[in-house]
Amino acid sequence: MLWSWKDLMWPLIVNTEPEKMTLSAGLSALRGEHVTEYPVLMAGSLMATVPIIVIFVVLQRQLIAGIAFTGSK
Repeated sequence: MLWSWKDLMWPLIVNTEPEKMTLSAGLSALRGEHVTEYPVLMAGSLMATVPIIVIFVVLQRQLIAGIAFTGSK
């Protein structure tokens, strides 16, 4: 899931419309050549990390159980 979530090059190559950009491609578009709006960039980065954190919190028990299961014989 994280591999496709953080994918940047393919959406930049395929997509030419700003309205249909993925989140990572949109964040890279916020960086300017001469000026970067850091508050907007940081707000977008926060919005990009919130779903991953929520998924981790919801599935934390299964993750810990899987790690404990692989360590025991």
